[in-house]
Amino acid sequence: MVWHKTISAKALEKVGHTSVKVGNEVVFISNIEGKFYAMDGTCSHAKCILGSIDKSTMKVKCACHDAVFELGTGRMVEPPYVAPNAPMDKLGLKTYPIKEEKGFIEVDLQ
Repeated sequence: MVWHKTISAKALEKVGHTSVKVGNEVVFISNIEGKFYAMDGTCSHAKCILGSIDKSTMKVKCACHDAVFELGTGRMVEPPYVAPNAPMDKLGLKTYPIKEEKGFIEVDLQ
């Protein structure tokens, strides 16, 4: 595993979720009730940066066309409104191992 330091755990606790650049990747990271999650930060449909998160359903929505992904698995659960017949089983997002280390959030992209 190759861990990459992203933002401070305190900053993530304050904002709840954010997208960060890690190497050549954009990673969406979140803190929900003390549990950390990391997944691709760009939508598989049009490569827009992911936007809002619904903590009660654990789903993340793309800001461009409202595609919805499961936070823990990256699985697309609602297609983009501009592509209602999109192959959702092929448009999921990759999830990554994530941890807190010495006050910072680290992700492993491998």
